[in-house]
Amino acid sequence: MGIVFDEFEDQLERSVLEEGLRYYIAGRVQRLIELDNGKFRTFLQDTERIIVNLTITDKRVENYSCECPASNGAVCKHIVASLFEIRKDLQDYYVTSETMEAEDDANSLPDEILNDYRIDRILDALNVNELKDFVRRTCTDDRDFQALFLSHFAKVNVPDSSSKPIYANQIKNLIQASTDRHGYMDYREVKEFHSALSEILDIAAMSIKNGNNSQALTIIFSVLEEVTTVIINADDSDGYLIGAIDEAFDLIKEIIESNLDEIQRGDLFNELMIAFETGKLDGWAWHLNLIELAIQLFKKPEEKERLRINIESIHPTGNSWDRNYRKAQEMMYELLLMTESEEAINQYLIENVSNPDFREKLVKRAINSKDYKYALKLLNDAIELDKDESFRRCDKWRKYQLEIYRKTGDVENTIRLARYFILEGSSEEESFKEYYDLLKTTVPGDSWSVYLEKMIAELIAKDHWYNYEKLVHIYVWEKYWDRYLVLLQKNLTLRRIADAEEDLSLLYKDQLIDLYDSEIRVFVEKNVGRSYYIDACRYIMNMKRLGGDDAVRNLIIDLKATYKNRRALREELNNIYDTGY
Repeated sequence: MGIVFDEFEDQLERSVLEEGLRYYIAGRVQRLIELDNGKFRTFLQDTERIIVNLTITDKRVENYSCECPASNGAVCKHIVASLFEIRKDLQDYYVTSETMEAEDDANSLPDEILNDYRIDRILDALNVNELKDFVRRTCTDDRDFQALFLSHFAKVNVPDSSSKPIYANQIKNLIQASTDRHGYMDYREVKEFHSALSEILDIAAMSIKNGNNSQALTIIFSVLEEVTTVIINADDSDGYLIGAIDEAFDLIKEIIESNLDEIQRGDLFNELMIAFETGKLDGWAWHLNLIELAIQLFKKPEEKERLRINIESIHPTGNSWDRNYRKAQEMMYELLLMTESEEAINQYLIENVSNPDFREKLVKRAINSKDYKYALKLLNDAIELDKDESFRRCDKWRKYQLEIYRKTGDVENTIRLARYFILEGSSEEESFKEYYDLLKTTVPGDSWSVYLEKMIAELIAKDHWYNYEKLVHIYVWEKYWDRYLVLLQKNLTLRRIADAEEDLSLLYKDQLIDLYDSEIRVFVEKNVGRSYYIDACRYIMNMKRLGGDDAVRNLIIDLKATYKNRRALREELNNIYDTGY
């Protein structure tokens, strides 16, 4: 049955209809030709030129075709865009009263799509003076619109004064225009608000380029203080507001890296300290950025003391991971590095040894000074402290222990820890090989075979999935090819068979072919879809390369017979052998 030309919006799938309308509004239909009575051809611009043919008879779309792959006999977005273009050409549809009624109908397209089209038509038709008059009247009658207009086009009318209230009020008005009566800003309004805010930050960036750091900082601190007040009541799921705050901090960094004179340096340091001390950026860790930036600026003893007092005002919360307090500790350490003696710095690290980063610094210092006894005490305490909290961090401490035992020639503990990392550590080949070689060269040669067998037995007993890789490494390095084959047979996957080919194909080619055959049958039984069939055929080709032509032919015949209704499987199998089955 054909499509009723005047009612095609009600008959076509909504998603395709909306895509087609967007193409039409965007002007993708570049040319329309009426070939004969009721026969039309359109030319559209997509990633390449697309041609659409339609036949309309007695107000019905009887035939249609499109060159795009998505069409395949169905109505696609290009056909929909062409229908809109033809209707416009024949009826001037959108400017009739019938159109307005149709748009209000409950089954019409979404308002935002139709409104985009209406707005474009109106803007194209208006002259500049009409538009200016409308904006002036609306700004007078609607304060929210006025705030949005002034903020969005702020860079057109940059005030001569760098007074902070000017920008703060401008942003406040913009916030008011972007939030609902409950003070909430939804994600659409956040995007619009960010767009206007970017205009203001562009003024700051331009001011920096022009050497007017004072005006730039006025804008930046206005943005920081005002935007942080609304972010908690906004849907910033796309990160627009956080991005604006990060951009403001980046501009401060740009100013710091410029050639500031002493007055500018002191003023900026003071601004950063005041912003921290008033607490306007508290709650989001941005207040710590203020301290971090101020550390780059301070020069005078009184400035150092002010920094110290502010950093020490950040107290621990008692949580196991206290990000703000850890950051405060790091900033104090940085401050001490710039101003204090090695003794004072070392004392600060000792007093705050519960910080894992500081403990690691102390361990490294002790190792470099060959104070191994103190380093081991720090490491033993750390392992005890972290054993229930961070398995990964404990392993880092053990690696330092191993380093010390190797330096001091402690064979017993070197063997103990190398064995630990083989049994409990990663199966990644490079690191595993490092510990394996260390163990093999440290264990006395006449004891190695017995020691290795015990370790292999323990790996097998653990039965973790990653121990398979560890056992493979050992069997390859020790050339235990028969044991590798047995391990593979007990832990079959197609990938593991493929991985084993390099090491086992010379001795066990027929066994690998048989393993492929059985595992491919299981794989095809459990998985449906062309991507899986392509994978299966890739492994069948591995069988073929191993010399299993007969096994491959029989496997393909069996699969075709078993899965007669899987057309995609048959097609992929035919790419290997067309058995004619």
